[in-house]
Amino acid sequence: MTPGDPTVDDERLESMYRRFTWRILSNSVSPWEFEKLKADITDYEQWCLKWSALAAEHEERGDRALSAGHLITAGEAYVRAGLIYHWATFMFTHDQPQFKAGLKAMGAVWAKAAPLLQPTMEILEVPFDGTTLNGYLQKPAGVDNPPIVLMVPGADSTKEELYDLAQHILRRGMAIAAFDGPGQGEVSLTMKLRPDYEKAIVAMIDSLVKRSDINRDRLAMCGISYGGLFSFRAAAIDKRIKALVSVSSWYSPAGRFTGMERLTSTGQYQYLGADPAAMMESITLAGVLKDVKVPVLQVFGGLDPWSPATKAELIAQEIQGPSTTMLFDDGVHIVNNIWYKARPAIADWLSSAF
Repeated sequence: MTPGDPTVDDERLESMYRRFTWRILSNSVSPWEFEKLKADITDYEQWCLKWSALAAEHEERGDRALSAGHLITAGEAYVRAGLIYHWATFMFTHDQPQFKAGLKAMGAVWAKAAPLLQPTMEILEVPFDGTTLNGYLQKPAGVDNPPIVLMVPGADSTKEELYDLAQHILRRGMAIAAFDGPGQGEVSLTMKLRPDYEKAIVAMIDSLVKRSDINRDRLAMCGISYGGLFSFRAAAIDKRIKALVSVSSWYSPAGRFTGMERLTSTGQYQYLGADPAAMMESITLAGVLKDVKVPVLQVFGGLDPWSPATKAELIAQEIQGPSTTMLFDDGVHIVNNIWYKARPAIADWLSSAF
């Protein structure tokens, strides 16, 4: 069975494999396990249960390694388990008990991984507008007072999905912090995406600059999809941001909802609220970019029909700082199919941009 195979009679499964195979495979899922699950899942309603079972296997592997004193193996197993729980819940929002259980399990296993990783991970909890923004922070080993990159996921993503990109940035001597904002991960249970999401970014920056173990004067943003758009909005109002990376973003997502397939449109109610189309209409960079004066890198994939590179030209014309556009002709959305080229390139740009 291959992506787009007509023998897949559930339209949601067909959509999942056609649109998101590369995204899943680029984030801690082995091709072998992916193919086994594809053969095993014959109905979309099995998706969360089967993926959660695989995540539990990796968590148990981590438990055994930890008991044997193999701390590195344990930490890596827990990270993999956390990402697989993410894929278990991905777009599976119609079944709230399974969705919530998967999110809870993802958070719990991530906390188990945190002290075992190299460098160690700190779990972040930042109050914001009556809820809590959940995140994590890692600092590069052997670097005093490192610069920091604040990372923002997309509308249907979570902070965990940014982990591999974060490791590329860490290896270049920068600290990273990633978080779930309104409409993302467990935060989506209490707060939906909002057009002023940048206020959550400012709250995270307020928390980070209180620290004495990072260079608060060297802070950059890196956002994927919607996260890139909101990073622009944050940079327009918060001058503590010194550089910005936006990957596969929009000037505005207005009009996208009506063309969405069943799999993705269903999830928007969880992430964007009761009227996803109206929320998308309200999110824009219009009138904002004139106040963005820091170095900007925009990254696009030439095979991305949802966020074409033509958007980069409009944004570059309106911002006031230096702008670079990196187009990967063979890249899909978030260039996940060629992550091995795109993620190091992003990290390299950040290493000299601010």
